[in-house]
Amino acid sequence: MPTKLSRYALITIVAAAVSHADASPRTKPKPVTRADIDRLEQKIAVQRKVIESLVRIQKEYAASLAALIADPNAVPANEPKEEPKQDAPKPDAPKPDAPKPLKQFKREPIEKPNGTVAGKVTGASDVYVYVDDLVATTATATATMKQEGKQFVPRVLVVQKGTRVDFPNRDAIFHNVFSVTPDSSFDLGSYPRGESRTVKMSRPGVINVYCNMHSQMVGYILVVPGSHYVRAGADGTFRLSVPAGHHRIVAWAPNAKPAVKEVDVGDDTVALDLELKQGAAPSHTKKDGLPYGSYKE
Repeated sequence: MPTKLSRYALITIVAAAVSHADASPRTKPKPVTRADIDRLEQKIAVQRKVIESLVRIQKEYAASLAALIADPNAVPANEPKEEPKQDAPKPDAPKPDAPKPLKQFKREPIEKPNGTVAGKVTGASDVYVYVDDLVATTATATATMKQEGKQFVPRVLVVQKGTRVDFPNRDAIFHNVFSVTPDSSFDLGSYPRGESRTVKMSRPGVINVYCNMHSQMVGYILVVPGSHYVRAGADGTFRLSVPAGHHRIVAWAPNAKPAVKEVDVGDDTVALDLELKQGAAPSHTKKDGLPYGSYKE
């Protein structure tokens, strides 16, 4: 590396040679000034930076080339990663809505697996079997007991607690549906054909339903506490799906004392036979406690 004095001398000689070459033969060359030397030094410094930059780029290129030869799938460190291309939205496509917050769901308890209780009920007709100790959420369903042909249709109706029962009049005469069952009594008043009244069954139990004008009209509504119930067949056989555990099974029929048994339900089918003693329907009075008249009903 030349010293600063030798560099100045060299620059002076070069500048003098250039000035002498470019000078007209008729004019004398201009003397080299300090300003000329400073300008040349600035140009040389700029050229040196350009050369150093080119050398650095050459070294980076050589390193990248060596890395690619060693691992063809490698991406050079100084090369930006290519982002996945996304399809441009169509001009007429609607803008997507902002994402909605996720709905928070209540964690429900895991239900026990169901077992089966199967058997036969003897001694009665219109038999229903249900689980008395399983109380479900109050139902919001509806059911219907019609007044048709001076009878309640169906004569026996089983609903879950909370069900609303409609009593439409299908006869060409007036009817007055009522019940005097304790804690579940109601009086729908007289209404003609085509009209209906509704009663919500809020308490489990048996509700006897009558008409204040026609003594032969008798209906039975069994309100069960939950959804685990089934009607027995004409021969009294039944098959009921029940969650595993210890449960109280009830067999019921109109005008019969319910039969109750407790069972342990598991994976296997539990055999259960029940017996009822069904009697005749007891006599009843009108809603005011007076007997029915002797007129033709």
